[in-house]
Amino acid sequence: MNNRGKRLLADVAELSVPERRTVFARTARDLAGSGELADLLRELSAEGRYGLLTALGMAVVAGDRGYLLEQLDSPDTECAGRALSALVRLGVEPDVVLPRLPRLSQRNRRGLWRAIGRTDRQPLADALLPAVRFAFGDAEAARLLPGCSAAVVAESLPELAYAVPNWTRLCRRHIEIVFGQVEAIESGAGPDEWRQWWSRLTKQVSIAVDHDPARLLALAGRAIEYVPIAGLQPVAGILARYDAEAVHRLMVHPSGRGSGLAGPVVVRAMRRLSDERLRQLFEAWPASARQRFLRAVPPSRRAAIATPLLLRPGIAPAAVDAAVLDALPVRERTEVVRELLGRPGGAETPAVADLLTARLPWPDAEPSLARATRSPDADDRARAYPLLVTAAAGTRDPAVIGELLESLARLRNEQDPVRSSALRAVAAIPPSLLRPAHVPALEQLATDALQARDRSYQTSRIVGELAHTLLTRCAHTGDQAFTDSALRIIAGLAEVHHRPDFYGLHRDLPRGAERLLFAALRERLRADADRGKWDLTLALAAGLAHRAHNVPELQQLVLRACTASDDHTVWTAVTLALDHAPTRDTHLDDMLHRDRSLIALPVVQGIVGRRRTDLLDTLLNGSTSGRFVPDRIRAVPLFLSGFDRWSPHQVDHYARVLDGLARSSQASIAERASAVGKLGLLPGSFDRLVRYVDSDDITVAEAALTALGRSDEPDRALSVLSRHVGDDRARVAVPSMASCARAMPADQLGEVLAVLLESPKITAGKEGVRLLATLPAPGATGVITALWHRPGLHRDIRRAIVSVAPWLLHTEGTWAFLESAVTDPDIAGAVIGISPQLLPEPQRRRFAAFVRDLVASPDQRVAVAALDALTRWHRWAPPNTGDVLVDQLTDLTRAGVWQSATRALLSAVTAGAEHAPVIDAVDRLRRNDATFAERDLPARQRLATLVQWLAPVVRNHDVARSIVAPVTDLLVGDPLWHEQVIVLRLAAVRWTEPERTVAAIDSLAAVAVGALIDHPGRRLSERLRHDLHRVPAEHLLPIATGLLARPDPSTALAACALIAACGAQFGWEAPWPGLLAGLRAHPNVDVRRAAHEVFTAPE
Repeated sequence: MNNRGKRLLADVAELSVPERRTVFARTARDLAGSGELADLLRELSAEGRYGLLTALGMAVVAGDRGYLLEQLDSPDTECAGRALSALVRLGVEPDVVLPRLPRLSQRNRRGLWRAIGRTDRQPLADALLPAVRFAFGDAEAARLLPGCSAAVVAESLPELAYAVPNWTRLCRRHIEIVFGQVEAIESGAGPDEWRQWWSRLTKQVSIAVDHDPARLLALAGRAIEYVPIAGLQPVAGILARYDAEAVHRLMVHPSGRGSGLAGPVVVRAMRRLSDERLRQLFEAWPASARQRFLRAVPPSRRAAIATPLLLRPGIAPAAVDAAVLDALPVRERTEVVRELLGRPGGAETPAVADLLTARLPWPDAEPSLARATRSPDADDRARAYPLLVTAAAGTRDPAVIGELLESLARLRNEQDPVRSSALRAVAAIPPSLLRPAHVPALEQLATDALQARDRSYQTSRIVGELAHTLLTRCAHTGDQAFTDSALRIIAGLAEVHHRPDFYGLHRDLPRGAERLLFAALRERLRADADRGKWDLTLALAAGLAHRAHNVPELQQLVLRACTASDDHTVWTAVTLALDHAPTRDTHLDDMLHRDRSLIALPVVQGIVGRRRTDLLDTLLNGSTSGRFVPDRIRAVPLFLSGFDRWSPHQVDHYARVLDGLARSSQASIAERASAVGKLGLLPGSFDRLVRYVDSDDITVAEAALTALGRSDEPDRALSVLSRHVGDDRARVAVPSMASCARAMPADQLGEVLAVLLESPKITAGKEGVRLLATLPAPGATGVITALWHRPGLHRDIRRAIVSVAPWLLHTEGTWAFLESAVTDPDIAGAVIGISPQLLPEPQRRRFAAFVRDLVASPDQRVAVAALDALTRWHRWAPPNTGDVLVDQLTDLTRAGVWQSATRALLSAVTAGAEHAPVIDAVDRLRRNDATFAERDLPARQRLATLVQWLAPVVRNHDVARSIVAPVTDLLVGDPLWHEQVIVLRLAAVRWTEPERTVAAIDSLAAVAVGALIDHPGRRLSERLRHDLHRVPAEHLLPIATGLLARPDPSTALAACALIAACGAQFGWEAPWPGLLAGLRAHPNVDVRRAAHEVFTAPE
């Protein structure tokens, strides 16, 4: 058994990573449970860090718990952490972990939490959670929470929810508990609380829908009252198949917050709904997506869904969506088009007539459109050719397509914009309509376009798309004529230096068609290869993507392309040749055998560094000259990763090479610094790196300091870095120290970070404070509190202390220095910058008092920042916060804070706060007529702004509606405020409450007099532009009829605005024309005039 460990490492040193791991695993399994394994692991542990890591891996494979337990107290913290994580996977008792928990570094703790989460060790997680929370705080405990049992999560989640960093992991393990938390939201909760919990539940919404779609839909029905529910979009189809009616209700919700669920998958899932229900959904759909909506519905149902919208009375033929027309079956489309052509503005307008005629049967469409293609105006011809193609394609008749293509021969004499427009339409013809007989005409079109002197890049690209279409058609039919034509077109593109583009080809071909396509192209590809031309080969391989792996001959051609004369071609070919994992090793061997300079390519470096380490010595020993490395130059490949898989000899060899480059007088400064940086990635590189720390070249020295932050010997690296925290290189040394500190045992952090706190450099002190609090170090609160009381401490360090206060608020000392911080304007800004989400719920109310107090700061900058921050803290603000805001808004001696105070006051209203402060502010500003030099009516300006900003709050938040009555009661007595009264009362109307809405509008008659007589109508029009697309006609009709029954002219004008908007939106069909006719006969001339300005049909 002597030296068996050394022999094992020597035997595998020249193997690739997969082969080496196979040997280790086989050896571990063969020796599992024997004394030989224990001896072997001990021998390997004596062979340095690489041997120790190898022994750990073998112990895991063999299930040797005893060896792993021995390594828990290894002086190498990384190895100890790996051993602990391995034990978790094998199963370990909490008594083993708990005593070691306070000494674990942050990196080892994160590895432990991941191991617990992946192996479902709930008893261990349950036992660790209280200790973790006590030693490292809520943030660290929340990372462990997903691995705990359901009972512990249910108990702890209310307190730790604010700190959970990954809701996807938590939902994956405990979605039932998350559901319960969301369902427990009280009925009085506001948008902020709903937004927070809804985003948590839908972070990975597929988990929620798989668990319980019924509960998810029920919660969506509650959430939509407060927040958009677009987070359901990825699973909207699943939900629609489960309960189409529920999804329909969400999508047509009056708030519009369900519109984000739109998508073809949803429509297909909702086919079971009636045509009427689908029509409602179709009309609520975004106009740009209505064609996709119809494509998802069976053709036999499309007309019933779309025709009412297309033919609604009053619509101008020019306004009809042609894409929706194209989705209708031929017979129904023809009927719709003929009716539109018969309307005013249809057949009489040439452009509209051509657009609609293109949707008629070919015998009716062709004569008119053919005349349009011979127009003397080039713009008219550019518009007419695509319409002619549309008409032909709409017949679905290959014979008509042939007739069309023959008629396009005259395009050779056209201008490029016209030709390009026509070719784009031809390239869009469905491939299923193309026949071999069409190929000559298509090829001639492409040839003429490429030979034109005014050919544009756009035209060349469209010709390439046409070749793509022909290749795809060949793959479907197997007809060689398509392939031959496509190849000739591609050859023509090559002659004009346009590379073929087959992007997405792998998605367009049926199963197995890639072989048929290659067979059709084989002779051309071979001929090109013999001439050293590779564009078509590489374009085909790239377009087929993973499906190219199924064509061995194509792979051989790609390998041959790796020897091309063009560097870019070689680069592309190498990338494609190494894309397929099963053949990657063989292809790499072949390529490097021919040209070792390929190691200069990043894709080759990545494979060699992470997998083919057996090639390292060969590549690092000899010359790598070739295409990418000139003779007499020894290039050093700069590997980026995989070094933990290298043998000690390989690491040492590469380190010597990098060391040589870093010392070379012929290398540039950038090359030397890069080599030093790479040294920092190598295991055991500390001794080499430290020599460069004191380099005379600043760039190299700072590269060494940066690299020390990645050292696998953090304790030694810290001793070097700490010498520079007080000099000019602190800007580099301090971040590196922070990186090393995360790898240090927690019980040593206080000593390590003390150096930063004592540094004269502000940067060092700030970073030390942040690390102490967030890692955290034992006793961090006491150290930071003592630092706060240090006389003469720099302002920026004090601000840093305040910024980490959320991690320290469990002690009264922290609250004490926060009380001191809010009195200093230079530091108070750091208090304001703390977000409520960083604090546990019980502490937010106390902290909100600090923010409230800062509102009254004499420093205007602090006061404004506090007012802006208060919008995030209203849920926890003290009861008298509204009074403070009113004081800031109404204090006319302070001119810089009132707008921020107004925003804060109104955000409190949306959060559900009392309305009394707003009413008080209105009353105080209304009564204040103070004047100041060089200022004009300051109180009135502030009140006007308050009312203006209040209106959208009332319109968008039901919780604010009750504020309108008391505010308008204060303003209605002064005619100068009647316009604002109108605005507020209209903002409070709800279209689902017809009687209240009619009464509210009619009540405005008393104030809508004189110049304001039409103001309710104009404001109502503005409101309808915002709301009408999501309000059904049946809600608005009672309002319109109710307004018509009132005698006052201002009410009638409002009715006119409502009827005009509804007629334009829903079509001028009964009863809207009758209601308009009634207004045209109104006794008031202003009403009659307004009614006669509304037209039910365009002229």
